[in-house]
Amino acid sequence: MNFSEALKAMKMGSKVSREAWRGKISCIYRKGELFIQEYPDGNEWLKPCFTVNDILAEDWWIVT
Repeated sequence: MNFSEALKAMKMGSKVSREAWRGKISCIYRKGELFIQEYPDGNEWLKPCFTVNDILAEDWWIVT
């Protein structure tokens, strides 16, 4: 799916990720902002950033 579809899914409460991230990173929509969420050592941390490549990517998917 593209970023527009991924954004709609996030706004509806789903987590999304990209194939390029190998499932280790997901994105969420919280309090009106988009965040990248990682679990490198089992600990959650959030950072509000996306690259242009992320926004133009077509490899987004909904994390189940």
